[in-house]
Amino acid sequence: EEKSLMMNSLYALHDKLAQVAGEHECGSSIQRNLTVQEAAAYLKNLDPEYESVLNRALQWILNREEDVGIKCLSNDPNEMDVINVTDVKYLESTSPKMSFRCRFRRAFVNVTHRLSILFLGIAMVWGVLHYMKYRWAKEEEETRQMYDMVVKIIDVLRSHSEACSENKDLQPYMPILHVRDSLIQPQDRRKMGKVWSRAVDFLAANESRVHTETRRIGGAEFLVWKWMQPSAACDKILVIPSKVWQGQAFHLDRRNSPPNSLTPCLKIRNMFDPVMEIGDHWHLAIQEAILEKCSDNDGIVHIAVDKNSREGCVYVKCLSPEYAGKAFKALHGSWFDGKLVTVKYLRLDRYHHRFPQALTCNTPLKPSNKHMNSMSHLRLRTGTTNSQGSS
Repeated sequence: EEKSLMMNSLYALHDKLAQVAGEHECGSSIQRNLTVQEAAAYLKNLDPEYESVLNRALQWILNREEDVGIKCLSNDPNEMDVINVTDVKYLESTSPKMSFRCRFRRAFVNVTHRLSILFLGIAMVWGVLHYMKYRWAKEEEETRQMYDMVVKIIDVLRSHSEACSENKDLQPYMPILHVRDSLIQPQDRRKMGKVWSRAVDFLAANESRVHTETRRIGGAEFLVWKWMQPSAACDKILVIPSKVWQGQAFHLDRRNSPPNSLTPCLKIRNMFDPVMEIGDHWHLAIQEAILEKCSDNDGIVHIAVDKNSREGCVYVKCLSPEYAGKAFKALHGSWFDGKLVTVKYLRLDRYHHRFPQALTCNTPLKPSNKHMNSMSHLRLRTGTTNSQGSS
């Protein structure tokens, strides 16, 4: 009978503690547990006999190893396991009792919180990818502008050198700042400052025909550029005919070459100067030169020369991005007909929008003959180097 009385008191206490904990979880009460005195008063109010078995009930809870739905706590929050009944100060439910409305609201808040974290994570990843794409595009554009600036600087220095050969009164050098001021408008100099600095560094590291020195002009010292003409002996050995490949300007790395092939289409700049081209079929020589430079590439299926392009643009479509990547590495950063060739990837839909006839092109193109005329200068230079080495 006494055991039955103890169990009934535990059931009553369990329900009360579950209710208190549930109200706390649902936000309607700040109290999650009851003191031993509050629990005794509650049981006494239900049945005076319950109070007499409270200590036995607490000891029974402490002796049970499994969870019985009631947890005994002491005043010390760091004390996890209470052993003695005299140390028990609070009673707390391990299974709060909540209404359906409360459970639904908590579940909704929990799901909303998790979804918010998920969407925030997705937004952060998207933001990082978008920023990286922006940075890559900006760096690619700055690199293209740098190469264009290098070509313009070389044209200015070469033209000045030719003018000096005709007019002996001209100085054979040009102040670097004067070249900059002639190529960049005043309102654009701050915006183009980084492009200009990269072009100057590129010339210093990669262009042996441009010599940098210090000269006193008007009482002040200036850094100047001087175009170094090749010697007469070199002119006889290395005669550079028109429409030939003249070697690589720089080695490809992650700064000037994307790590992965992006699309199967390419846009190639500085392949020609439309003002200087003569005849009706000059564009065929441009196409032939590209095919000869990419003779080991079996994936080029369409080539289009924009005859009116001031930038000397040629468009190439390949069977796959892998073939386009191979063509990119073969062409980008090469000298062709005295011009620095640069390449960028072009989206397939934009290519087909401009050249709808390329939609059905799937037959690989090959050079029309085996003479490889556009590669003759490279073969000549290699042969000259080998003969000099053997001697």
